[in-house]
This record gives sequence, C-alpha cells and structure tokens, in this order.
Amino acid sequence: MKKIYFIALLAALGGGMLRAQTNAAAAAPKPSRGPTMITSHRADFSNAARQVIYTGDVRVDDPQMTLTCEQLIADLPPNGGHIQHIVALTNVVIDSVDEKGQTNHATSDKAIYDYNIQNGVTNEIITLTGNAKVENAKGTQTGEPMWWNRANNSFHADNYHMISSQNIGDVMGSTNSPAKKTNSPPGTVQHNDIF
Repeated sequence: MKKIYFIALLAALGGGMLRAQTNAAAAAPKPSRGPTMITSHRADFSNAARQVIYTGDVRVDDPQMTLTCEQLIADLPPNGGHIQHIVALTNVVIDSVDEKGQTNHATSDKAIYDYNIQNGVTNEIITLTGNAKVENAKGTQTGEPMWWNRANNSFHADNYHMISSQNIGDVMGSTNSPAKKTNSPPGTVQHNDIF
C-alpha cells in the first residue's frame, strides 16, 4: 500500500477543514492541527487536469476525522489555495469529532465536498447520497440526499427519517405536572370549590 502525505487535501470531509475568513473581523490564528495522511493502493496525479485520483482502500487520517472509500477524486485549485471540489466513491465512511467532542459516523455510496465564496458568503457543503446515514449520540438519521453546510453548521435532508436514542420526554421536557399526593383513596376525584 502506498502512503501519500498531502496536507489539508481531505480534511474538508470531516471536522478538520480550516474555515475561510469572510468579511468578519479577523480572529486569533488557530493552532496548527497537524498533517493529513492519505493511503491508497494507487494515486494518479494530473498536473494538466489539476486533479489527483486515489484508488483502492483509500484512507484519510486527519486529527479530527477519518474517511475511507474505494476512490477519491480531488480537483486541485489552479493557483494553489483552498481545494474546492472532492468526490469520495463507494463504501464511503466518515468518522468525525465535532467541537463538543461528540462523534459522528456517516456512511453513503458517495460524498461530495464543494467549497465556494459567493457575495462574501462562504459555503462549505458536504453532500451524502446513496444510502446516506449519520449516526451520533442523538440517534440515527437517514435521508436522500443529505447536505451539511459546515460554514454555518446547517443541515438539510430530503426524505428524512430519524430514530432518536434520546427519550423524547428528556428532550422536550415534561409537559404534565406530577400527580399531587392526597390522603384520599385511589380513584377518588376531589372537588375544590373556591368562593
């Protein structure tokens, strides 16, 4: 298996992508997060097409996520900079850790990462298609397709289904007050008339 180190190529598909700065005030620089390591049976680089294709047991290890698939295609920007388009194909598995340290396990047949800035607004969208499923502490979510905009942390899914692992009462809060204790025998209805 060939080992290929390609810094920040695929961090976009998990929690490791460095966010682009928009017109907001500049924040303090983030600490370096370490390299991204990509392994595969084969890698083909085309300088003319500005593309790299990884094939066969592709694995991407990043400090905040792991991605596995059978083929990964990344379009390289013509003048360097931020990668704008990545496609992961066949048996896609993405395990990532969010800002709160919670794990997310996503699977699909295909994952597409698109990055762009339009009218000063950054969009960083991951689209899962083909048996798309996301599992985390909240439960299991499926949809076809599923979109996650990492730039503003918004989520959208068509044909959405969720199986919650949380008790709905815990999430919603109790809607009924607990029964009041009385000295009356069970089944007795008390009337309190106030004049």
